[in-house]
Amino acid sequence: MSNKKNYYSFEDTAGTTIEFQATSLQQAMVIKKNKALELGIPKEAFELVSIRKKPTQNEIAISE
Repeated sequence: MSNKKNYYSFEDTAGTTIEFQATSLQQAMVIKKNKALELGIPKEAFELVSIRKKPTQNEIAISE
């Protein structure tokens, strides 16, 4: 089993984007649920928009 992480990006219809690292799509769905709860937005509002190996510029800025 691979331990490589990908960056998963989800977006809702209002344009709110959440992006984070996870080892699998299943793990990403759990993290999405928790982040949506923190934001007070239903998890169903977020749709997967991308999976990538490297973070976007926004993610780099947040990480620093």
